[in-house]
Amino acid sequence: MLFDDSNPSSARCNESTLYKHGIFRSLRLILGWFVAILLVGRWQSVQDFGVVSNVIQTRTRGDPTTSAHTLPTILSVVDPISGNYLNALENPLYEILKARDVVLDHENAENKENGIHLEWDRTHIHARDSVKIRWADTKGIVTDNDILVLVCDDEILEIATIAQARATSQRHSPHGIESVRDENNSWYFPSFPILRRDTCQFSLYDKAPSRQKKGTAAIYQYDHLATSNDLYLVDAHKTPTAIHIAFGDTLDEMVVQFTTGYLNGTPVVQYGIDSLDHTAKGQSHTYTNEDMCQEPATRREPGKYQPPGIMHVVRLQELAPNMTYQYRVGLEEAAQDDNQEFHQEITWSDTYSFQSAPVVAGDSPPFSFLVYGDQGCPALGWGDGGVWTSAMAARELHGSRPIRAVHHFGDLSYAVGVAHVWDEWFHMISSFTPHVPLMIGVGNHEYDHTEGGSGGKDPSGVNSSAGYHPYWGNFGHDSFGECGVPTANQFTMPRSKGSNGVFWYSYNMANVHTIMLSSEHDLAPGSIQHLWLEQDLKSVDRSLLPWVILEIHRPFYEAELDTKDYRVGVELRVELEELLLKYNVDLVLGGHYHAYLRTCQGLYKNKCNNGGPLHITVGSAGARMENNTVFDTVWTKKYIPGVYGYGRVTVENATAMHFEFVQAGRNFEPWAGHVLDDAWLTKIAHDTKATRHVGTGGASVTN
Repeated sequence: MLFDDSNPSSARCNESTLYKHGIFRSLRLILGWFVAILLVGRWQSVQDFGVVSNVIQTRTRGDPTTSAHTLPTILSVVDPISGNYLNALENPLYEILKARDVVLDHENAENKENGIHLEWDRTHIHARDSVKIRWADTKGIVTDNDILVLVCDDEILEIATIAQARATSQRHSPHGIESVRDENNSWYFPSFPILRRDTCQFSLYDKAPSRQKKGTAAIYQYDHLATSNDLYLVDAHKTPTAIHIAFGDTLDEMVVQFTTGYLNGTPVVQYGIDSLDHTAKGQSHTYTNEDMCQEPATRREPGKYQPPGIMHVVRLQELAPNMTYQYRVGLEEAAQDDNQEFHQEITWSDTYSFQSAPVVAGDSPPFSFLVYGDQGCPALGWGDGGVWTSAMAARELHGSRPIRAVHHFGDLSYAVGVAHVWDEWFHMISSFTPHVPLMIGVGNHEYDHTEGGSGGKDPSGVNSSAGYHPYWGNFGHDSFGECGVPTANQFTMPRSKGSNGVFWYSYNMANVHTIMLSSEHDLAPGSIQHLWLEQDLKSVDRSLLPWVILEIHRPFYEAELDTKDYRVGVELRVELEELLLKYNVDLVLGGHYHAYLRTCQGLYKNKCNNGGPLHITVGSAGARMENNTVFDTVWTKKYIPGVYGYGRVTVENATAMHFEFVQAGRNFEPWAGHVLDDAWLTKIAHDTKATRHVGTGGASVTN
C-alpha cells in the first residue's frame, strides 16, 4: 500500500520516499488514476457515487467546465479568426513590437496627404464611459494587417491590428450601429478602462516591406499613417476607485481603502451617522514592478505591469456599535486658482454607507455573511460566474437579513502579473465593497512564486527566494511573479500580536471569532504561523465567542480526484487537525477546488462524529468550474460540481449556525438564488466541547 489514508502521519512517512524520487512527476500521465486508487483504496465516478449519494450535477449556461481562463488585454482585443479574446500574457503582437528589429517610423509619412483620418467620437470621457475611435480611408489604403497603437501619456498601452479592432468592435457594439461602413471602420469601447492617465491617442501604422542587408536580420518597419486627436480622461488621477472597507484592529474601527492616480495629497474620509460631520485622514503607498518577484509581473510593457496608482488607507475610529454610517472619500491636494493663490481641493467619491460592528457578546442578535473563494475577473474571457456572484452579493445587502460582511479566502482577481485585471476586478465587485467589509485571504494565485522573494521583497516576511515549497506540495509559480505584493498593498486586514497582514490574522464579529490562515506558508508545528494560531485559539473567550470559524485557501478534506492537491490536504491535517480538535473549532472553510463539497459532522482523522469540525469547500465564485470524479470517502456528504455559487452563513445565536450554498446566476434566471445545500450546526449552551450536529442537507435541484 502506498499509504493508509486513515493514518495521515504514516501517509507522510510512506509517501515521502516516492515523492522524493520524483515518481509522480515522471509517471503522472500514465499512473495518475492508479495512484489515486492507492491513495484512498478505491474510487468511484460521479455517476456512481456509492456513499456520495447527494451530488447535484447542474451546469450553468455556456458550460464553464469546457472553457479555459483567458486574461484579456487592457482593451479586450478579440482574435478575428477564433472569435476568442487574446490573452494578455501571450499576445504575439506585443512580442513582435518589442523586438529590436521592429521600427515604428514617423519620418516617412507624418504629414503626407494619404486620405486617412483617425478621430475619437468624443473628446472628454470619464473612466467606464463608452467611446469610439473611427478611421476614414478615402483612398482604400488601410488593410486588415495595419496596426492601431494606443498611447496614453507617452506610453504604449495597447496594440491591435485593424482586423482585431473590427472583430472586437463587432463583439462589443450594441444594436443599432449607424451603418455597416461605420462598423467596419471603427472600434467601439462600451466601457473604457481605468487608466489613470490624462490623455490618450491612437496612431495607425501600416506594415512596410522588410528591409534586410545581406548577412543581417530583417528589420520590420511600420510606417505611420495617421494619429487621432487627443482623448481627455477627466479627473482620471483624482477620481477615487477600488473603494472597499474592512474591519479594523478594534471593534470600534472600520478601515476605508481606495485608489487614485499619482497625485501628492492626503487621503480624507468624511463620515457620520446623520451627517458627514466627522473627518479622518490616512496614509498612502504604492508599489512598482521592481517590488515584485519575477516575470511576467516585473515586466513593464503592454499586457504585463502597469502602474497601479496610489493606495490610500484611512481608519475610522471610535465608532458607535451597530450603527449605520454615511461616508465619502477623496484626496486632499493643494491647487492654485487664477490669482495664483493656493487652496485645498478634493474630488469626492459618491456617498456610501456601512454598518459598524456590533458589541461582542455570546447572546448577539442573528446576522449573516457570505463566504467563497476563487472568483477571478473579468467576465470577458472568463464567463459570467464572477459577475453573477458579485451582483448577488450586492443583492444580499438588501435581503430579509442583510449581510454584514463578505469573506473571500484566496484566489481573488487571478491577475497573475496582468496588472489591469486588478482594476477590472475591483470594478466588478464595487457594487458591495463600499458597504460591507471584504475580508480576504491569499491563495496560490496571489502568492506562490519560485524566485525573487529574498532581500525583503516577500511582503509576508519569508526571507527566501522562492517562498514556501515543501517537498510534498504542488506550490509552483501560480502568482506569475506577483508574490503577494499587489494583495498586500491593496488590502489592510486586522492587526494583532503575531498576525501577518493579509496572510494570517483573526477578528471578532458579534459572537464569532474568525481566523484567516495562509495555506501558502508553513503551518507545521513550531512554524511562526502555527505558533500564532495556537496562541490565538487559546485567547478566545468562548463565553463571549461561542463560534470559531477557520478559513484557509486550500482545504483539509476534499474528495475530488486530484492526487497532488489531495496530498496537500493530508499534510494540512497532520499539521493542524490536533489544534482544531483541542480548541473546538466549529467550521473550516476553504476553496482552491472550483466546486462545492461538504463533509460529514464531527470530522477528525477521516472519521465522522469524531469530535472535529465540519469542513466545507466553496471554490465556486467565478473561476472555471471543475467537474471531477471524486474519491469514495465516508466523509463526503455533498458534492456539487459545475455550479457557480457562494456560501451564506447565518449565526442565529450562541447555539445554532446555519450554512447555505446558494447558486449564482443572472437576476432574471430562475435558478439564481436557489439554495442547493444547507447544514445546521448546533451545540449545547455554554458547553464549548459540545458535539456539532449537521443537518441533512438542503434542497435538491433538477435540470
